[in-house]
Amino acid sequence: MNIDSEVRNFVDLSSIDKARFLARFMYELTLDARNFYSPGSNQDIDANKLRFVNEIQHRVTRFIEQILIDDPARPADEVLLKLLLAPRSEKTIEALVHSAYTRTIQALG
Repeated sequence: MNIDSEVRNFVDLSSIDKARFLARFMYELTLDARNFYSPGSNQDIDANKLRFVNEIQHRVTRFIEQILIDDPARPADEVLLKLLLAPRSEKTIEALVHSAYTRTIQALG
């Protein structure tokens, strides 16, 4: 995935389209996060991965709010996209984020 290209594409979106894109990304990410636990069973929970997804949700939902209220303190679009798409030492997490991001592009494309 070319991060610079994704940043350029995201920056070119209108504010409402940025919010829509990120909301859909959050939806896609939570679908994958369901693999880290099994409701109603005794399966082990992957707490580290769930913690990561929660942290991403925290940051992205705040960013969506900042877009919608036109908050001048909002970080640059590039900062958020690089946070999401940067290479990670935990390749399972990297694949999770890239998969959700790719499905978001396909769904909204």
